[in-house]
Amino acid sequence: MIVNPTEKRKIAMVPSAVVCHLDESTLFEQQKGSAEKLEAMVKSKYPQLSYISQPMEDIFSKDFYSNPNFDKCFKNVPGGNSEHEYIVQLGQESTESTQITNGERLKTLFNNINKNTAKEDLYWNIKFAMLLTIAKREQCDYIFMADSSTRQAIKMISKISNGRGYSIPMDVGMEVDSCFKDVVILRPMKDMLAKEMGIYNRLHGIDHDVTTPFNFGTYNAPKSSIERLTEDFIVGLDRDFPSTVSTISRTASKLTPHSNIDYSKKCAICQM
Repeated sequence: MIVNPTEKRKIAMVPSAVVCHLDESTLFEQQKGSAEKLEAMVKSKYPQLSYISQPMEDIFSKDFYSNPNFDKCFKNVPGGNSEHEYIVQLGQESTESTQITNGERLKTLFNNINKNTAKEDLYWNIKFAMLLTIAKREQCDYIFMADSSTRQAIKMISKISNGRGYSIPMDVGMEVDSCFKDVVILRPMKDMLAKEMGIYNRLHGIDHDVTTPFNFGTYNAPKSSIERLTEDFIVGLDRDFPSTVSTISRTASKLTPHSNIDYSKKCAICQM
């Protein structure tokens, strides 16, 4: 066999994998049964993979809510309001003293946040914090995110609009290996459009295995939040100018973290 020396050799980096599902059915009724559906699909089609389903309300359990500087982070936020204080209060209360379940605490938390933009940010930060904790618990070296090129373009513009432009290289990067100790974030599908994924699922007959996502922006008006408005803008623009998403994604891939970033200091909320 002749091997081209200039061609990179492909190495199997992931000998095994764990499918992790965060059950959001406590917040969204539309997600009821998703955990069971995905578990049955993994066992029947991918028996070589392990499967984990973690309820989102477990964020209040000792396994996840263990950062002693959590409340200090909120107290130091300029312009902090009662919403910041409320999440700290919920985290510090014990289930035994309040006689409510973690599911009720999770619902109460989001019900007491007025703005959809704030809800979406907290919602994603909770999910990401749980993924990091589960990955370390299961001794995983990598976390594969399913972000498409369309989602990456939306995320880039919405993050900048939210004042998080500095973290764009970590939020949308193909490979993030400097932010988190012992865990690398990979986004292998960042060059695929959401429409391409949908067509692939349909042509290969696996669209019935797909769980329809549902969150605080689903079915809401474009002006309900910054991310929802950005999504409507990007998708609408890409419909008439098909190179829009790919151009934004290529621009995002060129961004690198600032050289003065102190990686020893992390945000207690977004983990960045």
